[in-house]
Amino acid sequence: MNRRFGSWMQALSVAVVLGLLGVAATCLADPNEDVGTAAFPTLKLGVGAATVGRGGAGIALSEDAYATYWNPAGLAHTRATHLALMNNEWILDLRQNYAAFAHPLNDTTGLGVFVNYFDYGEIEGRDETGEPTGVFRPSDLAAGVGVGFAVNDDLSIGVQGKILRQEIDDASASGFAVDAGVRYDIPDTPASVAATIQHLGTSMKFDTEGFSLPTTLRAGVGYRVADDRAALALDVAMPTDDDIKVGAGISYEILDPLVLRGGYRYDFGGADHGTVAGLTGGFGLLLGGFVIDYAFVSLGDLGPSNRVSLSAAF
Repeated sequence: MNRRFGSWMQALSVAVVLGLLGVAATCLADPNEDVGTAAFPTLKLGVGAATVGRGGAGIALSEDAYATYWNPAGLAHTRATHLALMNNEWILDLRQNYAAFAHPLNDTTGLGVFVNYFDYGEIEGRDETGEPTGVFRPSDLAAGVGVGFAVNDDLSIGVQGKILRQEIDDASASGFAVDAGVRYDIPDTPASVAATIQHLGTSMKFDTEGFSLPTTLRAGVGYRVADDRAALALDVAMPTDDDIKVGAGISYEILDPLVLRGGYRYDFGGADHGTVAGLTGGFGLLLGGFVIDYAFVSLGDLGPSNRVSLSAAF
């Protein structure tokens, strides 16, 4: 990879991030008219208790198996085989499970594989007259593989593909989507900037009607301090089917095995669920080679969402 190309890509990466942040700033006062119109809304639920506890801000910092969700460019920074499992006990009896695997292929390239499953719980079916037709369990399934590649010491790019399937009673729909990302580590500083596009793909068609995916543009900044014991992050997400969302947070390793996290996530134009809605927090604990992470997300009047992650590097 010649030096001129690498320098051009670095400048382009910074321009893309700044451009996305500028677009977000100009759109804050313009509510999205397509709220709630896309299929597969569970694709927008963040994974990994560590990033979620930090306000859902992580595209510039994620470089383990959870990079398969946040930014596939982060796979280029994977230095060990990493296995991660997450359970998300969302509102009511809705539940999400995520499993991911990341492995460095060489010094510049990393591979990631993931499965994301969302269970809507039991629902009582009804016919046109309102009579019960039996119980069914709607579900969403996404599975894919991605790769991250370091262009040089400062710039990495990544891409992944994923298959999608939704089931609702006896109806189902399938599709395909791609994610792509870029990350630039600013030389001689502990700061990184990143941008991604997520869930860009085919429509999900039930019978004859198709529904588009919640394609999302993200821009983010990450800053590591205190010899990587602490990190600050800010992400701006711009879904095609929703209003702009901003997440910010901090993590700090207060003891060798213990990390504390906190953050806030704000949805512009979203429903008002109380003053505490959007608060996040959690911790990480190293136990015998395994890392246990916990995060809560306050949904205000709807109650809290709890995520637990278990990961290991070997």
